[in-house]
Amino acid sequence: MITDYLVKYSSNGGAAWTNFIHPVSIVPSLTVTGLTNGTAYVIKVIARNAIGISLPSVNSAPATPAATVPGRPTSVVAVRGNASLAVTWVAPASNGGSNIIEYIVKYSSNNGAAWTRYMPFSPITATSCTVTGLTNGTAYVIKVIARNAIGISLPSVNSAPVTPALLAMSRVTVGNVGNAADAGSSYPGYGAVPYFYQIGAYDVTGSQYTAFLNAVGSADNFTLYNSSMGTDPLGDGVAQISKSGRYGSSTYAVLNNTGERPITNVSWFDIARFANWMSNGQPSGNQTSTTTENGAYNVNGATTGSAVAKNATNPNTGSAPTYRIPRENEWYKAAYYSPNYGGAGVGGYYTFATQSNSTPGTTIGGSANQANYNDVIGRATDVGSFSGSGSFYGTFDQSGNVFQWNDLDGTGDGPSRGVRGGDWYGDSFYVSSSFRYGYDPSLEIGNVGFRLASPI
Repeated sequence: MITDYLVKYSSNGGAAWTNFIHPVSIVPSLTVTGLTNGTAYVIKVIARNAIGISLPSVNSAPATPAATVPGRPTSVVAVRGNASLAVTWVAPASNGGSNIIEYIVKYSSNNGAAWTRYMPFSPITATSCTVTGLTNGTAYVIKVIARNAIGISLPSVNSAPVTPALLAMSRVTVGNVGNAADAGSSYPGYGAVPYFYQIGAYDVTGSQYTAFLNAVGSADNFTLYNSSMGTDPLGDGVAQISKSGRYGSSTYAVLNNTGERPITNVSWFDIARFANWMSNGQPSGNQTSTTTENGAYNVNGATTGSAVAKNATNPNTGSAPTYRIPRENEWYKAAYYSPNYGGAGVGGYYTFATQSNSTPGTTIGGSANQANYNDVIGRATDVGSFSGSGSFYGTFDQSGNVFQWNDLDGTGDGPSRGVRGGDWYGDSFYVSSSFRYGYDPSLEIGNVGFRLASPI
C-alpha cells in the first residue's frame, strides 16, 4: 500500500532536483508552491510504501508558473465623518504572486444596486482611505478591490451601511445667573458665572476625535494624533485610535471598541484646534486657518509655549465662536453647583460632581453618587456609564474617569492651563471640588481629556 508520494522539481531540465516538502499524502495530486514566476520547471514523483521507494516517474512536460489576480480584501469598516467616511480593510491573504499596485474603493448609496468609484489624487496603496464628497444623511456601503499587474481581485464583502453626518455633541444649559462663588472648598472662590452658557454633557470621545482626525489629519502637520493613542502606555486600556497610511493620506480608526471612552493624550493646543474645527463647521482639509489654526483660538501653528486667549470673533464666520474650552468657573459651576443645594432656591456647592458630599461608590449603572476612581475599575469607562450620578445640570464624569482641561480665566499668554475632575486611578480627594492643578499647555498624557463649552 502506498504510504506517501515524494515530489521533486527542477528548473534546469532535470540536471538538479529539489524536494518539495509537504505533509504526508497518499492523494495523487498537490500544488507545488514557492516557485519563481516566469521560470520553467519539470516535476517527477516517487511513491513510497512500507518496503521503500519506487523508481521516479517520467518527468512532466515543462511548465512555467505565472502570477494570478490577488485574493479579495476583507473586513471593510467605514466610520462616519462630515460628508465623508473613513474606510479601513485587511489586505488579501494572497497577492497572486505579484505585488498589489493599488486598491479600488467604491461606494453605493442604494445598497449595492449601483456603484461609484472613489477617485483620490493618487492611487490608494495603503489599507485605508477617507472617501470624501458624500452626502450627509445618506447611508452608504463600501467595497474594496485589489489590483496587481495581472488584474483585479473579486470585490470584498460590502461594509455595513454607514451614514455621514456632522459630529453631534450633547450639551446642557447652565443658568442660575449671578450665583455666588464657592466659599467652602479647600480652594474657595470658584464657580460664580454671571451669564448663561452651555457645556458638554460628556467628555469628547475617541469616536468624536477620530472623526476630527479623519477630517483634518491626512497630513497632520501639527501632531493632533499622539502615537500613545494607539498603544496602552499606562496599562489602563485607553488605547483608542490607530493611524494608517502615509503622509498626506493618513486615516484613523477606533481601536478595541473604545470609541465611547473619553479621548486622552491631548494637549491644550490640540483641544483648541478641535474647538476651532467645531466652530468652523467641521470642515475637511489640511490644517489651515480655516480648519484648525484659527476660529475660536488663533493658534497659528503653535504646539508649545503659552496658551492664547479666545477670539471675541471667529474670523472665518464673522460671529462669536460657537465652541470653546470651558473656563475654570464654568467647569466648576456645571460640576458642583445646585440652585437648590440648601433647599428650594438656596444655592450651594457639592463636594463631588454627583450631587453629593459623601464619597462616591464605584458601581457602573443608574445608582446615585457613583464614579470611576481609586483604581477599582482600573481603566477609563465609556462616558456616561454612571448614568444615575450626574451633576444638577446633567453633566457626567466631572468626578473621576479622566481629568479634564479648563481654560482658567481665559486670558492669553498663559504658561499653564488648568485640569480638574480626577481620574480612574486617584483617590477621592482628586475627584472632589478641592483639587485643582495646572499643566503646561503642551502636555499630552493618558489620563487627561476635555469637554467643550458654548455661548448662548
